[in-house]
Amino acid sequence: MRQKTQTPQDASLRKALVNMRYGNCTAEDIKFLRTLQASKKPGRPNIASKEFRNVAIICGRHTQKDQINQMGCERFAEETGQKLTHFYSVDKWGKDADPANKTKWGKSKAASKSKHKSNEIDFDDQHQIWNVRHGSTEHFAGKLSLCLGMPVMIRNNDATELCITKGQEGFVVGWQAKKGPHGKRILDTLFVKLDKPSKTIKIPGLPENVVPLVKGTKTITCTFPSDLKESIERQQVWVLPNFA
Repeated sequence: MRQKTQTPQDASLRKALVNMRYGNCTAEDIKFLRTLQASKKPGRPNIASKEFRNVAIICGRHTQKDQINQMGCERFAEETGQKLTHFYSVDKWGKDADPANKTKWGKSKAASKSKHKSNEIDFDDQHQIWNVRHGSTEHFAGKLSLCLGMPVMIRNNDATELCITKGQEGFVVGWQAKKGPHGKRILDTLFVKLDKPSKTIKIPGLPENVVPLVKGTKTITCTFPSDLKESIERQQVWVLPNFA
């Protein structure tokens, strides 16, 4: 947790969450939790208020999260008078390990093999891969739709000393991009202003708490709507929209 101070309400919430974990909430916990229910009554949280407009929603399913994020990106761009800029990943066919060659500890005895003649992906296949929702690509985005000021979440521990850690929230303040495969725009660097980092970050040449995020590479399993699974070697910046 990055919490630096604690109010009596914070202490009550912490106690209730601990008791909820063990299914042991007291009457006092229930009474306190009911004060957090959204309502138009005085003193209650009102989800229609401006402060909650872009707060992330906790969902039970990845499909819900992906849909809310997509709608949130479109809504945010419209409300701020901007157009979404789409940034695509650089993908190649990955190699699948043969399950028959696994040891009892799950490690591969032999080199992984590709079921494709080449690791290059043609445009038709690539277009389908880019459009697969984030939850089906291990939350490593094929397409990022961004605009300035949009809330995002960092998805990898790139530099803990700079608070570039998985789960850290922030806002898009700029980017450097170029044309990539199939003529699509790809990110070189995404600049994000960290939201309430655990310490103040100052990188020479950048405003306070603004950090650069660069592309990472990972071999992921891409699951298509038909349940077909393909191994993909992907390069992309480790962020996702943070509306859910």
